[in-house]
Amino acid sequence: MCVEHVQGKEQSFMTVKAIDLLRKIQQEVDFVPVTTRSVEQYQRIKWPDGCEPEWAVTTNGAVLLHNGVADEKWSQYVKVLIDNWLGDLQIQYEQQKQSANYIRCRIVDNSYLFLYCDEEADVKAIVEHCREQTNLIVEGVGRKIYFFPPGMDKGWALMQLKEHLGDNYAFAAGDSSIDESMLKLADEGIAEYGLHVELEGVCWHQPLETVYSEWLLKKVLERLSEKE
Repeated sequence: MCVEHVQGKEQSFMTVKAIDLLRKIQQEVDFVPVTTRSVEQYQRIKWPDGCEPEWAVTTNGAVLLHNGVADEKWSQYVKVLIDNWLGDLQIQYEQQKQSANYIRCRIVDNSYLFLYCDEEADVKAIVEHCREQTNLIVEGVGRKIYFFPPGMDKGWALMQLKEHLGDNYAFAAGDSSIDESMLKLADEGIAEYGLHVELEGVCWHQPLETVYSEWLLKKVLERLSEKE
């Protein structure tokens, strides 16, 4: 089922099975997306009936949405953290936008710098070089490169969420290096196949030849049943 359109074209999908599993999970726990997407990108998602989350964290932790509206207290706290790094973000933006390596270069929600690389670009080499030039946290995922303010990550967002929602146990699922801080701080981390992360707590790694979304949702339901 298509759950997102971009410029009138189908962009993102969920399997019917994953939708059914997510509806069951929504009846048991708080389901909170924690994403690097901008607010605008997140709000493009059209959640199927029974799957709509009340809360969502976007922009890699910078924005907390409650029923689609930014939480003002969260935003004010984050602003103090990010303001110290806006100068560094601007410097990197001015430097990177001149490079032919990138198809897109922009500062997202006034919170982090995003680069989308040309097919020929050596992303790993670019990331290593950039890390030597800045104190910002530089992460490469596929053809995407991100410059994040230190301390503003999904792990931080998870800990704030637990306090904000009054929850004392958290499952976290991730599929890239940007998710590692969240997986490490969750009570149980659920990692996509190929994401090798060493955790001190409980960690589940996706088996080969499974659909990640369906497998992780089944795993959460299974663990909830075991904990009853």
